[in-house]
Amino acid sequence: MNGDEVSQVNVAAYYLAQKGYTYDKLCWMLAERQLFLQRDPNYKNESKIKEKAAEIFFSGPTYDVLCYLISEVDIKMKLQ
Repeated sequence: MNGDEVSQVNVAAYYLAQKGYTYDKLCWMLAERQLFLQRDPNYKNESKIKEKAAEIFFSGPTYDVLCYLISEVDIKMKLQ
């Protein structure tokens, strides 16, 4: 990513953090995006998302890191 893209991700992550989602919700949101990006055929399957979200939850990223990762995926998808 270039500097402009990194700036966009930082701004998006800031605004996402301001929305005050729960940690669990952010794990769920990141799980959905990761499964979609992996082209998993079950990316809309609730049990698959739940499994991935639990994996993310127990890996223990901070709230800010979750916001950044979600924003990074969103920006990359918009730019493609």
